[in-house]
Amino acid sequence: MTTVANERRMILTLWRWAYDTGKCDSLPRGVVAIRPRIQPVKAWTVPDITNAVNTALKKKDRVMRNGASIGDFLACWLLLGYETGARWGDLWSIKEADFYGSMLRFTASKNGSHIHRVLSDDCMKLVNTMLRISPDGTVLGWVAKKRYAMRIMKEHLKECGLDGTSKWLRRSGATHVEQQQSGQAKVFLGHRTAGLAERHYIDWAQLGGNSLRVAPINVEISGR
Repeated sequence: MTTVANERRMILTLWRWAYDTGKCDSLPRGVVAIRPRIQPVKAWTVPDITNAVNTALKKKDRVMRNGASIGDFLACWLLLGYETGARWGDLWSIKEADFYGSMLRFTASKNGSHIHRVLSDDCMKLVNTMLRISPDGTVLGWVAKKRYAMRIMKEHLKECGLDGTSKWLRRSGATHVEQQQSGQAKVFLGHRTAGLAERHYIDWAQLGGNSLRVAPINVEISGR
């Protein structure tokens, strides 16, 4: 259903362009709206991410042809992605010049939001490990292109028994920020649209759903 909704959106975009440029005379209207059913968000728990990082570090001795340790690479990706909430493109672009001590500063490429994060000591140790052998000053971007990197991560997550992809790092970070500070997931994600974090990024099950409870009813059921 989501794919059909996306195709409708693309068709209407092309139709509007054609109408605006005089290539067709009919207005882009009359196409039935498709509202996909959005499934509840699922994110990793803190123990899930801890296990994934620790399992990755056991692979420190496995070295890629470019000299990068697969273990350090995966562990850095997991921690940096989780603590920053950065999208893949932004994560791969982070470079040494973006750091001021343990403070990371970057601009989200999607909406231009300025992101500032104070990283944990463990994350910074992994970042510095990757930077020491980086040929171009990037933390992760120099290690592998997207397709190969995703394949390595997919295999690692499967080994850890985890569902999802590296995209879950962003939603997991948002979920755990919301656990600690209600209403701050939007800020963590750099969103400008109200309600986006609540609908698409927060795993409400980890927050206990919502706290609304009806009054208890004292029911006497025979045969109990």
